[in-house]
Amino acid sequence: MTMLQDDIGEITAILSKTFDLAGIERDYDDSFGKIGKILYRYGINYNPKELRIVFTLCMQEFFESIPQDQWKLNDPSFVKQSERFAINKFKYWFIEQVT
Repeated sequence: MTMLQDDIGEITAILSKTFDLAGIERDYDDSFGKIGKILYRYGINYNPKELRIVFTLCMQEFFESIPQDQWKLNDPSFVKQSERFAINKFKYWFIEQVT
């Protein structure tokens, strides 16, 4: 169980570090490639683009939970909230994949 907890922590760190960067500085292929290597240790094979789609779907859940007229896309705290939500959802998706 310690290995799984360590991997969840590593995934969280990878995604948090990625989303701490300005959008133009983010290297999604590298970040999701690292996550793909973690999944591969469990016998699960996803390429970085597939994982990015999974993450996008996690983020979509955030936006679907809020009426569109309440989206504050120009508000950095709102955008950060959507990223944190998606990171958390992605962690749970990862756990479902490996357990």
